[in-house]
Amino acid sequence: MAKNTNTPKNSANKQNKKNGKRNLVILILMFLLLVCLFVVQCQLNKVKQQALEEQKLAELALRQKEILDSLRAEQAKADSLKALEDARITDSLRRADSLRTADSLANLPKVNKDSLKHVRDSIRAERKARRDSLDALAKNEKAKQDSLDKLREAENLRNSDKVPPTAEITPPAGRYYSPIKLKVKCDEIKCKTFVSIGDTLNPQDASKPIDYNKTGSVFFLAEDSVGNRTAWEEAKYDMASDNICGKNAYPVPVGGKTVCVDAYEYPNQPDATPKDMVSQEEAARICKNEGKHLCSIEEWQAACRGKDGFKYSYGNSYKQSKCNTNTKSAKRSGRKTQCRSWWGMNDMNGNLWEWTSSTSKQHPDKYLVAGGAWNTNNESSCSESKFSFYPQNQYPSVGFRCCK
Repeated sequence: MAKNTNTPKNSANKQNKKNGKRNLVILILMFLLLVCLFVVQCQLNKVKQQALEEQKLAELALRQKEILDSLRAEQAKADSLKALEDARITDSLRRADSLRTADSLANLPKVNKDSLKHVRDSIRAERKARRDSLDALAKNEKAKQDSLDKLREAENLRNSDKVPPTAEITPPAGRYYSPIKLKVKCDEIKCKTFVSIGDTLNPQDASKPIDYNKTGSVFFLAEDSVGNRTAWEEAKYDMASDNICGKNAYPVPVGGKTVCVDAYEYPNQPDATPKDMVSQEEAARICKNEGKHLCSIEEWQAACRGKDGFKYSYGNSYKQSKCNTNTKSAKRSGRKTQCRSWWGMNDMNGNLWEWTSSTSKQHPDKYLVAGGAWNTNNESSCSESKFSFYPQNQYPSVGFRCCK
């Protein structure tokens, strides 16, 4: 007698396989359904975008039609006035000819001569008035056409320009020891600028300087002529009154002590030409004669990096417009107003390399310079330079600043 191989266990296995296949089919169908829904949604979004664009074009066409209808109405009015003028002139000439036919001018009484002269003067005056009216209508038509052209140009510009402007606040964030005047600059000609003190809830116009003397945050943005707007940016200010360093020098915490660092490259005067072609030995001697010392690399870097330890005096990312790092020569001190560290030092990135009193670890007979020059681009950082120089040599791209 043959055995029955169709045991309950085998039946269960077959049933499980069927269920598995059915579940797989269901999953595939659900996946295909989701793909279809995604494709449909994409098409709907595309149709919606096309509808919005068509609506904008329809609105522009409607505005253009209204202006053209107005121009046609003005032209019809001008044609009507011209026809009326021609008719009146013709009628006046006919009356004058009738007078001349009836009697010669020599035989007319004086009163009739005066009357005829008055008629002629009236005709001339009316002609002039009509010409002036036609000229005015022509000018009005041209003005409306110019307005229409500007409208089309503005609409085309608005549709093509999607890039927001660049905004920067002056003076930049940092510590200050006297009241300042805030102003927001924009890199485009027609631009609106705004600031909001403390938060972004109370924007005010920043095209004119705003008096400021408060520790805290100031938010700012810019909007170009076609409505592209920057995001709110934050600038933090610390308004202090305890400058112990005197004129053109500010305190910097370095290794648990306070060092007074010159605000500008020597001769430490705003708008002065910084001194180059000076050896490290001469720079150290000049600082000593002024009761100061040539800054060490630690002092120099602390002044450059600010309280937040930035890579550049203005932040952690290189921005070519901030400092003089991509030109052909050094600029006068302080001309690049955005090139200011938190503590108040100007031109620490770019302009001139600056001698320090620190020697190179690899070459003890050479001294370090810091900050980069006018042509070193993103290598003009606050970090220690990879270059070093002999102390007795002079270079056209190397200057210095003093500390105390």
